[in-house]
Amino acid sequence: MPDSNLILIILAAAFGILLLWVVFLTYRQQKMYKRASEIFDTSKNGDIYQVLKKYLEEAKEIESYAKKLEIEMAKVSKKMQKSIQKIGFIRYNPFGKNDTGGNQSFSIALLDNDNCGFVITSMHAREGTRIYAKSVSDGKSTNTLSNEEVEAIKKATKE
Repeated sequence: MPDSNLILIILAAAFGILLLWVVFLTYRQQKMYKRASEIFDTSKNGDIYQVLKKYLEEAKEIESYAKKLEIEMAKVSKKMQKSIQKIGFIRYNPFGKNDTGGNQSFSIALLDNDNCGFVITSMHAREGTRIYAKSVSDGKSTNTLSNEEVEAIKKATKE
């Protein structure tokens, strides 16, 4: 009968190993369930599949919203190309150093991304102030520009 004792010992050892394995797997399963419960909080939202379905629906809504934002950003970016982005400013005395008026005159160039816009010049003298505006397209004007207006445009287009 020594063989039957050996078989019983082997079976008991196998049973012990399997029992330890079941305890280990149960521990791991409980640990994973606890983590999933923390993440999904199924006590409030129902079963885990409903929670996952809700999260997927929310993710789709967020993706749809992001696409709408992307379209709006493209529209804004396109509009921004035509907004004033470049400014050149110069002050000067148009009548020379002998005039006591000082550097009260100025030219300011206001241009968009394509160097289109306008230049405004204000010439101040004792008798009064005169203001001129000239359109600018691609950094040039169809009107005759003063040296100061040209310099204001150069300052604006300088990168």
